[in-house]
Amino acid sequence: MSEPEPLCIYEKRDPHIAIIRLNRPEKKNAISRDLYWALDEAWQKAKADDEVWSIILTGSGDAFCAGGDLKENLAFAKGEMKGPRSGPRPYSNTRSLQMHKPIIAAINGYAVGGGFGLSLACHIRYCVPASKFGCSEVRWSHMAAWPSYVCQLPTGWAYWFALSGQMIDADTAFRLGIVQKICAPEKLMDDCIELCTTINRNGRLIAAHTVEYIEDKLLYEIQGWEKGFEVHREFYAHLRQSKDYDEGSAAFSQRRKPEFSQEYYDGKTKPPGVP
Repeated sequence: MSEPEPLCIYEKRDPHIAIIRLNRPEKKNAISRDLYWALDEAWQKAKADDEVWSIILTGSGDAFCAGGDLKENLAFAKGEMKGPRSGPRPYSNTRSLQMHKPIIAAINGYAVGGGFGLSLACHIRYCVPASKFGCSEVRWSHMAAWPSYVCQLPTGWAYWFALSGQMIDADTAFRLGIVQKICAPEKLMDDCIELCTTINRNGRLIAAHTVEYIEDKLLYEIQGWEKGFEVHREFYAHLRQSKDYDEGSAAFSQRRKPEFSQEYYDGKTKPPGVP
């Protein structure tokens, strides 16, 4: 009996480039709990390997990442799955790990929901013409408020994505500066490898210092990624107690329109520390 394929594939191209590939193509690489942990292990491996100077993140099949696995969320809500829903850190923990290695997102299709946030947590994004981007969470009463949305996008667009649940195509993403290059599908990985090679040629030290400087001093000098994720976790912990959160997961799984209760939680019932 053959071994099942790993949920997250880790490989190296030349001594200094690591490729991390989400590997649930039948689910558009939606992040299950097990994939969450597998991706965390891959980040840890890339950080620990001193020979790895830059990283490419991509997905198997025709999608980059469709976000969180809402069917699994529903299974947790029904008590059909036990244990923690996710790992110890946000699964876009490229920042939480403080590894300061340039990370290129090779977006080979849909990057929606948490998958969009995951792509924005990377430093540079290349995509293919068929790529789509959006925050679909709000349509199912889940919150699209990753720190990467708020910090990487112009404020108006962060609101538009997070509140509308709509998507944009590759050309629009390029015009907005969300992606830096649109590549032919057969050239996507080659173009990303070429970019990594160019970055690595400049030297490991300058790349690491530049990444750290931009992250700490320019993009997140007010609160930082860790504070952003802390607040995000608090909001989400509150949201998961609502009937609408589970109704959204159920509607998605059953391919129907959700029927939300429209109940509202005032400030007195918010978790401690949430403004």
